[in-house]
Amino acid sequence: MKKFLKISGVLFGTMLFSVMILTSCSKDEPDPNAGKIDPSTIASTNLIAYFSFESEPAAGTAVANSNNTITYVEKVGAASFVTGRRGNGYKGSASEAYLEYNVASGTALKTLDEFTMACWIKTPVTTSGAAKIFTVNGGDSFMGTLSLMQESQALGDSVDMKFYLYDSASPEWKGQDLRKNVTEFLNDHWYHVAAVYRKSTSTMEFWANGVKVFEQIKYAGPEVGGVQPKLEAITLGSDMSKIHFGAWTQQIAGTPEGWMTYFKGIVDEYRIYNKALSATEIENLYDAEVTQINP
Repeated sequence: MKKFLKISGVLFGTMLFSVMILTSCSKDEPDPNAGKIDPSTIASTNLIAYFSFESEPAAGTAVANSNNTITYVEKVGAASFVTGRRGNGYKGSASEAYLEYNVASGTALKTLDEFTMACWIKTPVTTSGAAKIFTVNGGDSFMGTLSLMQESQALGDSVDMKFYLYDSASPEWKGQDLRKNVTEFLNDHWYHVAAVYRKSTSTMEFWANGVKVFEQIKYAGPEVGGVQPKLEAITLGSDMSKIHFGAWTQQIAGTPEGWMTYFKGIVDEYRIYNKALSATEIENLYDAEVTQINP
């Protein structure tokens, strides 16, 4: 009897020890979602377009958060979807390559009076001209209504970026741009950029990895009575019809100028907001994006 009790006690102790080990192991297993934040939860009510670039959508597929007013048309030339910053991203090419989307009436893009564009970008060196990363086509400007581009540069390690908007209500000077060559933008490195127009201060801003790197006040035209009026609330126009990633409108139409080049780099997680995000929101967006990047 004592021998049986002794054996039973050993078995029970072994089982208890095994349960303790299994319990301990299960507690130590990392949660794959621990610390991750969905970037789409940042200023979610102001997000009006989100391009994830995971794969090529079917023609007519609506862009997320656009209320079916922005739809995919086609992938042209050497455009492709490759490993990006989070999952896949859009990859351009030195030869013909771009993505095209339709912009329908009723889109929030046509009523913007300020905005934020944000995305991950990995840019190669370019010395042959200006490469259009993104453009919304509209207005009577060859630059497009909203544009982000990489300018030609001397060989080096930094990227020359240009952010452009077209204010159709400004009679004297319709083009507004912000150009900056800074070490925060490096060739062949991933970085998160936010391009902002803020009507309350009439400023255009560049942000890199959650930090503001440049800001400039923009004006509506020349001095009137000794005062140069600020741009303030903008009118982007109602004739937007297309969005392109990777090419100039003139390249698509077959009438490019010699300095226009295709964007060879990668774009990922492209978002457009119908307001100028606050400094805290931009920082939070970057922090959220970082929790989602590819290992």
